[in-house]
Amino acid sequence: MIRTLLAEANPVARLGMRSLLRASAEALEIDEVGSHAELLAKLSERYYEFIIVEPAIGGADAGSATALVERLHALAPWADILVFTALDELSFGVGAIRHGAKGYLMKTAQRDEFKTAVKRVAGGKLYLSKALAEEFAACVRKYDARNKPHESFSRREFEVFALAVCGMTVIESAQLLHLDTGTVGDFKRDVMSRLDASTPQGLVEYATTHGLSADCSAACAELWSGRFGQAAATPSPASQSASAVAGIGLAIR
Repeated sequence: MIRTLLAEANPVARLGMRSLLRASAEALEIDEVGSHAELLAKLSERYYEFIIVEPAIGGADAGSATALVERLHALAPWADILVFTALDELSFGVGAIRHGAKGYLMKTAQRDEFKTAVKRVAGGKLYLSKALAEEFAACVRKYDARNKPHESFSRREFEVFALAVCGMTVIESAQLLHLDTGTVGDFKRDVMSRLDASTPQGLVEYATTHGLSADCSAACAELWSGRFGQAAATPSPASQSASAVAGIGLAIR
């Protein structure tokens, strides 16, 4: 039997997770906790081989979430940790894995993906979604000095860049990306710093200079369609210019 601890504040979510675990092929002995204090108390009482945690149980912000994963790994270095969370994987997943988690799974995942993640992590193996694996690959590419600055962007960084190029504000971008404005603002500042752009117009000029205007327009249209279920009006690649690309922000509002 694999000693398992579920750490999730929502009792309904814990019930669903327990039900899915019982249907798993793994032989699991399951305990559960609903608060940060209960989590720490359980870890001081018992030895666990497998921990499934919603890191927001330790705080609502990303910093607290990452710190909780790091603390769990320090308190139970022998345990395989699966993060099962509503926190965006492209924003927080890399940090969770770097701080000791063996897997990172969004709560929007399908039942079969949950079972796969449980089987792999409970078996001591790493589990990454396709999107998170690509994010790790992008992080590796950042250290290649031969790359142009934008070639080191992760998927999320490019989306924030594209939305800025298309004239979207931080508030509008946050709505399309399903993120809070503070997170999007941090991404935008980092993107501008890496491209040595002091203003949003500098991002438009960079996109034009490096032939990224069409890619930015396509990314904006895809995000808009995914958010609202309809295509945005975008300028054609043949007529892309700094001012035309910037105009997409008005076209899709």
